Amino acid sequence: MKAVIFSSAKIPDYEYLKKYDFDDQMIICADAGLKHAMKLGLSPDIVLGDNDSFASEIPNGIKRVVYPPEKDKTDTNIAVDYAIQCGADDITLIGGLGGRIDQEFSHFCLIEYALNRGVRLKMVDDINEIWMERAPFFLKKSECGKKYVSFFPYGGIVHNFSVKGLKYEARGMTLRPDMVQASSNEFDKSDEARIDFADGTLLVMLCDDRR
Repeated sequence: MKAVIFSSAKIPDYEYLKKYDFDDQMIICADAGLKHAMKLGLSPDIVLGDNDSFASEIPNGIKRVVYPPEKDKTDTNIAVDYAIQCGADDITLIGGLGGRIDQEFSHFCLIEYALNRGVRLKMVDDINEIWMERAPFFLKKSECGKKYVSFFPYGGIVHNFSVKGLKYEARGMTLRPDMVQASSNEFDKSDEARIDFADGTLLVMLCDDRR
């Protein structure tokens, strides 16, 4: 099952979200993330959070669970837990980038948090798509939609990292968290890239320049 979580970071332009098909997906709002769902004309399945950042009245008919402000988990973490408990194995996080840097970084932590539970969580905005991998995978140029492809080791070393099918190929690299070694690659002549590595957690970023 797929789920979409709306968090509360500012979204200046909703145009990029028109490409997403929200039908047949569970829609969860983390507190003020409800404002984004409402802007898109979506009726969420549930709103979760401590009610400290959404000033408007919540429309009738929307399920809501209010948590105390003093709690161990963020509103977005609670939303991720709810999605997983409901059976989601694929989560898209919208409104997770571009706000406070501490909250933004906490969402990177949640990508791994979900991955540890067998769930892919992808964080998106108008110029970025970010997720993590723990096994070799393919990227298709037709599905990428971004100019740059970057890879970073997350939480430790990634061994025997190889790239085939991108402009800059690599073989048998050791990616270290204290070095930038595999950023700003691009598709060139090939329509598909294969990313191999032996172990570790790989942070994948597809990015465009800000216009």
